[in-house]
Amino acid sequence: MKKWVWVVATIVVALLIGGYAYSNHHATAKEYAAAMDNGRTALKAKNYTQAESYFQNALKRKLNDPTAQTYLTQTQRFVSGENALTARKFRNAQGRYQKVSDTKNGSDVLTKRAKQRLKQVKGIRANVTQFKELLTKAQEQNQALNYGVSNNTLDELFNNKKFQQSYYKNLYNQALALRKANNAGQTAAITKSGSTAASTSSSDTSNSSTGTSDSNANSSSASLTSSESAAAKNYKGKNEYTVTKKQTELNGKVITDAQISAARQTINAAGGQADAMSNQDVRVALQQADKKGISLTKYTQTYLK
Repeated sequence: MKKWVWVVATIVVALLIGGYAYSNHHATAKEYAAAMDNGRTALKAKNYTQAESYFQNALKRKLNDPTAQTYLTQTQRFVSGENALTARKFRNAQGRYQKVSDTKNGSDVLTKRAKQRLKQVKGIRANVTQFKELLTKAQEQNQALNYGVSNNTLDELFNNKKFQQSYYKNLYNQALALRKANNAGQTAAITKSGSTAASTSSSDTSNSSTGTSDSNANSSSASLTSSESAAAKNYKGKNEYTVTKKQTELNGKVITDAQISAARQTINAAGGQADAMSNQDVRVALQQADKKGISLTKYTQTYLK
């Protein structure tokens, strides 16, 4: 009799334990499914932080679940790509989006968005290459003291609406600084032209020849095109503009005040107008002469007269 009671008791306990286990498993499965559904909904609404939380919660309900882990990793990579794009780290962004796009058995929503972003980033990177080429060209023209030509090249950038987008902010700021430098150079050229005209006018006045003075003044002013004169007239800054450390060096060493002073004397002696040049203009002349492998005197006679 006692043996029968123990058998019954054992069966009852087993049924209770089994029922509890089944019930708990069923509840956990429902919580897992709910977390995954909520995560997918959050993705559609672009609430990526919430989506990550839901997928992490799903992993707690079903440890090492490949689906939840795939969705979580894919979401984190997409967010990383978005952050890289905002920070204008386009190469990194492209790499993240590519991994999201290549994910197997992941979110179709993220895959589609990643492919759209990939197309966008590739276009941005192509634009960066194009814009850098134009900016480099304008910088070289500036270093050769061709300020008006440099501004014309910059106009190709500023007239492009895409160039004003936040993705190209660094390049845009560099272009603005270069245009300011060009305008400063044009202002110096006008000052030089005015000084020459005034000197000629004074000489001609002493000889009672006002007509000749006007002619010389007009000839002197002709050294600038109408667009260059207009740009210089509109310039409101100072002749000395902000330059990088590299732009103040010659062969890796900073160009000293003594070198600038000596260079001014050389330029004047070679027929140039050093007094109308800023210190940076003098530095550029030294750099360009060195780059071309000629003396400052030869460079002045060829490019600065």
